[in-house]
Amino acid sequence: MGAAVKTQRLILLASIAFATSIGLPALAQEKDKTDETATRWFTLDVGDAYFEIEAQYDYIDVESKVRSGPRPRRRRQTNRESGFEERVGFDLAGSILDPRFINYRADLSFALAQNRFDERGVFGTRTDNDNGYLLEYNARMNFLQGKKFSGSVYGRRNDDRINRRFQPTLKQRTTTFGTSWTYAHAKLPMELSYDFRRTDRSGNRDSLDNEQYLDSVLRYHTDWNISDTQQLKVNYEHAETEQEYQGTRDLFKTTRDLFRVDHELAFGPEDKHTLNTRVRWQEESGDFARDIFEVGPELRLLHSKDFSTTYRYQFNRERYAGLDVETQRFDFQAVHQVYTNLTTTIDLFGLYEDVENDINTVQYGGSVNWQYNRSNRWGHLYANLSLAYDTEEVSGDDGQRIVLDESATFREPVDVRLRNRNVVFSSIVVTDSSNRRLYRPGIDYIVVRQGNVARLRRVRTGLIADGDSVLIDYQISTPQDGTLDTIRSDFSIEQRFTGGLTPYYRLSYRNQEDDVSSGFARRADRTDHHRLGLRYEQTGYTLGVEYEIFDDTVEPYDAFHINGLVHIVQRTDHTVDTSARFSRLLFEGGLDNRNVTMVDVELDHRWRLSRDISTIERVAYRYQSDSSRGITQGWDASAGVNFKMGQLEGELTLDYDRLDLPGSEENDFGVFFRIRRDFRNVLARR
Repeated sequence: MGAAVKTQRLILLASIAFATSIGLPALAQEKDKTDETATRWFTLDVGDAYFEIEAQYDYIDVESKVRSGPRPRRRRQTNRESGFEERVGFDLAGSILDPRFINYRADLSFALAQNRFDERGVFGTRTDNDNGYLLEYNARMNFLQGKKFSGSVYGRRNDDRINRRFQPTLKQRTTTFGTSWTYAHAKLPMELSYDFRRTDRSGNRDSLDNEQYLDSVLRYHTDWNISDTQQLKVNYEHAETEQEYQGTRDLFKTTRDLFRVDHELAFGPEDKHTLNTRVRWQEESGDFARDIFEVGPELRLLHSKDFSTTYRYQFNRERYAGLDVETQRFDFQAVHQVYTNLTTTIDLFGLYEDVENDINTVQYGGSVNWQYNRSNRWGHLYANLSLAYDTEEVSGDDGQRIVLDESATFREPVDVRLRNRNVVFSSIVVTDSSNRRLYRPGIDYIVVRQGNVARLRRVRTGLIADGDSVLIDYQISTPQDGTLDTIRSDFSIEQRFTGGLTPYYRLSYRNQEDDVSSGFARRADRTDHHRLGLRYEQTGYTLGVEYEIFDDTVEPYDAFHINGLVHIVQRTDHTVDTSARFSRLLFEGGLDNRNVTMVDVELDHRWRLSRDISTIERVAYRYQSDSSRGITQGWDASAGVNFKMGQLEGELTLDYDRLDLPGSEENDFGVFFRIRRDFRNVLARR
C-alpha cells in the first residue's frame, strides 16, 4: 500500500505546482489592469479554535457451546476496551495571494490518545496499552474559481462509529485525499480527478477481526460537443483496490484500467430520432481479474408521440477465471402508448455465445408487457401483465459457462438461490453492490448444496446484513447437447381506494423444461409465487396483511405476514415512531421441512427538549424461531443526548446489543462521551 500512498502524494504536489504555474501569470496580468490596492499574500478570515475531550468504553462478552467428547462444554471470551482522548482543533478559512487564485477551508485537530484492551478467554488473559497521538483534518483548497481553468485539492481523515444491528459497534477511520481539475470550454470541456481512500475498521470480537480497505481511482472525462445534435464523450479510469479481510491474513488486490467512449447523435425531423453507440474496454490484473471489450450501438426511432421502436446490438468479449467468452446479442423493442391509460411494450432478442475451445450457446425469445392505470369513482386502479418465452440451445463438449454480476438480496429466513443449476461451487465469488468489497465464505455466508442447486445462507455474525444486496459471479457446468425452454409470466393488480384501503394481488410464474441431454441429468425448475394482501394507510399509521404462496421445486413455502407503522407523535421538535412485523413461514418439500416464526419490532424516539438539548433513542428487537435451526433473538438499543450551552457542546451515547444464536450468546455494551468548548475568532486576522 506504500506505493499507492506515494503516488497520491506526488499527484497532489504536481496539481498544486501546475496550478501555480498556470494561475500566477494570468493573475498578474489581471492585477496590472484592475488592482489598485496592495496585494495581501495571505488572509485568515476565519480562525476559530476548540478543545474537546472524548471517552469511550466497550464491553463484549461471547459465550458459545463447544463439543469436546460426549458432552458439550461452554467457552467464554470477554473483551474490554477503553479509550480517552484530549483534542485541540482549529477551523480555518481564508485565501492565499488572492481570493480569485486560492481560497481554502480547513478543520485541523490534534489529540493525545490513551487506550487499554483486555481479553479473557480459554487461552488465558491478554492485555495491551496503546498511548499516542491522533491527527484529524478536513481541508480543501480551491484554485481559480470561476475561471476557464479551475481545480481543487482536498484531504480528510475522520473517525466514525458504525452501528450494526444486533452486533458490536464498529470503529472506522477513513483517510481520503484527492484533486479535481476542470477546463470549461463550449466545444471541448474536460475534467481530471484523482481520489484515494483508505478505510480501517476495528471493534469486532478481537483485534484479529480488524479490516483494511484501500481504493485509489484516477479519472479523466471530456465531452466533444461536435454540434447541437452530436456529442462524443470519452472516459478513462485507472483504479487500484486492496482489501485485508477480517479474521484472515489474506490480501486481495486488483488493478483496473477502464476506457469508455459514448457517441450520441440526434437526427430526423425535429431531431427526434437518436443513435447512441458505446465502446468499453476494461483490463484487470490481480485477484478475480476480469477483462472486457464491449461495442453496443442503439437506434431509437420516435415514429409518433405514441409509438417508438428501439434496435440494439451488443458485442462482448470477456476473459475471466481462465475462460474466453464471446457474446453477440440483438434486441428489438416497440413501445405503444394508448391514450394515457395503457402502455404496450414488445421485446424480442437473440443471443449467440461462444466459449473458446468449449461450448456454443444460442438463445432467443421475446416478451410482451401491458401496463394499465385508470382513475375511477372509488380511487385508482393499477394493473400490469407480462408474458415472456425464451429457448436456450447448448452444443459442444461438456464445458463451463460464466455468470457475472447476478444480483441477489439476503432476506431472512429465506436463503439466496442461484438462478442456474449445476454450479461449480468452488467458483462462487460474492461482492457488495459496487463489485469492489469481497465477502468470504464461512465468515459472511455459507454455500448449501441441494442436488444440483446452490443456495447461499447469510452468517448472522458476518458483514452481510439482513436486507443487503450483493453481486455473485460463478461458473456452471453445461451438458454436451441440450435445450432449455423458459416461460415467465408476471401479473399484478391493485385498487387504491380514496379512503386509504388498497387490496392487491401479485403473481410471478416461471417454468423451465429441459430435453434429454447427453451425459447430463437435469430436471424441470418451476416457481409459482402468489401474494394476496391488503394495505390500509392513514395520516398517523399504516397497517398491512399478506398471504404468500411460494410453490417452488427447490424450497417451497407458505407464509403469512402482518405489519404496521404508527406515528405516535408527529411534531417538528418531537417524533415517536414504532413499527412491527410478524411473519409465519411453513417450508414443506424442500431441503428440510421446517416452520419459522419471525417478529421484528422497532421504536424510534427523537425529542428536541429545547433549543440546546435534544435526545435520540432507538430500540430494535428480533425473535426468530426455526424448528430446524433453533431460536435466534437480537436486541439493538441506543440512547443519546446532545446539548449546547453557549460555546460548550457535548454528546453522551449508550449502546447495547445482544445476539442469542443456537450455539452462542453475545452481549455488547458501549459508552461514548464527548464534550467540546469553542473559542471564536482567536486566530482570525485580515
